[in-house]
Amino acid sequence: MQTVDRKAPKPLGHNLTEPIYEAVLKALDEEPARLDVLLTLLHPSDIADLLERLPIRNRPEVLHRVPHEVLADVIANVSYGVQENLLEEMTEDEVKNVLTNLDSDDVADIVQNMDDNLADQTLEIIPEIQQALLNYPEDTAGGIMQLEVISVPKSWTVDKLLVHLRQKAKDDSLPERFSTVCITDHTRKLLGTINLSRLVRIQPKELLGDVMRTDPVTVQPEATEKDVAQLFEKYDLFNCPVVDKNNRLLGVITIDDVLDVMMELHEKEIMQAAGLEEGEDLFAPLARTTQKRLPWLVINLFTAILASSVIALFEDAIAKVVALAVLMPIVASMGGNAGTQTMTVTVRGLAMRQITKNNTTILLRKELLVGTLNGLVLGILLGGGTFLVYRDPMMSIVICSAAIFAHFFAALAGITIPVILSRMKKDPAVSSGVFVTTVTDVVGFFAFLGLASLLLLK
Repeated sequence: MQTVDRKAPKPLGHNLTEPIYEAVLKALDEEPARLDVLLTLLHPSDIADLLERLPIRNRPEVLHRVPHEVLADVIANVSYGVQENLLEEMTEDEVKNVLTNLDSDDVADIVQNMDDNLADQTLEIIPEIQQALLNYPEDTAGGIMQLEVISVPKSWTVDKLLVHLRQKAKDDSLPERFSTVCITDHTRKLLGTINLSRLVRIQPKELLGDVMRTDPVTVQPEATEKDVAQLFEKYDLFNCPVVDKNNRLLGVITIDDVLDVMMELHEKEIMQAAGLEEGEDLFAPLARTTQKRLPWLVINLFTAILASSVIALFEDAIAKVVALAVLMPIVASMGGNAGTQTMTVTVRGLAMRQITKNNTTILLRKELLVGTLNGLVLGILLGGGTFLVYRDPMMSIVICSAAIFAHFFAALAGITIPVILSRMKKDPAVSSGVFVTTVTDVVGFFAFLGLASLLLLK
């Protein structure tokens, strides 16, 4: 009769729920040894989430109790800011354990995000072949590819390949994530590919050269990670070989790497639009957080001063017609919202490669017309409301005209600024917002107050 260990802990599942987090906090305060049990029940990704939630002072206690066999996966799954903090707390042996138990692309990501001193020390303990990945920028195909790839000659049979794969699995040298075998010649020139789902359907004696796909989608290492993500989406890829200009196989990019890239790009655009760094540690030291956020706030300070200086030009007009102070934020706000709409459409079009030199003028005309029509409709509504409140027809004409001007220039800025930044090789998703907002504010204030000075102060 089989005995049952009734005291064996039950797995907690793959989700760091609030009760589990509270249990960890309680163990930290009352019974640190209980962390050993709790951590063995959590998935490595959930341990990574746990470390990100914890204040810096509590992380070392948890980190040094993470099971040895999952430590590498935990470090690979935390955000860059937290990763840097954890690596500083680890011994050299622990760092070596992490780097030797990860795929080459994950190792490259970790090393590229270390500070210079720690990175120099780390280079001494990682294989030279993995160091080659560090020659590629981290946001390129070369930077996200993994070197662990199965490549065999076309003269092999299906049966021989399957035996080879089983032997590599037995030797624990099979890549953790792969679904395609690359067929190469003696110089590693890529001849074709064959995926595992097709492999198991083919007769064992078939030659790989006869059944391989001879026109696989490939990418060169200099391609941007955004280009790679679009390639995977367009062709429904699960992996993609990376080749040099001579079509020699360098590595492979897998779908999980691309999913990570897409998440990172999304986070990067959100964070950098506010002047922040991706992967910022919520519990980073006060001085470091302040230092990182201050430059962007200084830039915004100068843009605010620019808008205020326009208002200052019409100080006398505002003093004589107090209603102008009430109405001018409406014009600026309407222009800002219109500019943001146009900018968002433009940035998306640039990202999707839908906007080119050939169709930019057509799109500009269309958006200017849309902006003018929206400005006209909203200007009439705003002018009518202004007349009902102030009973001043000239005031209504002023604000209606200003709304049209603001929407026209908002559309102009929303198109031209992202396009110019893109052609300057700058990310329009990151930098466009502050410039578009500044233009719409300045134009909105200038149009409204300038017209008011001309028409109301005669």
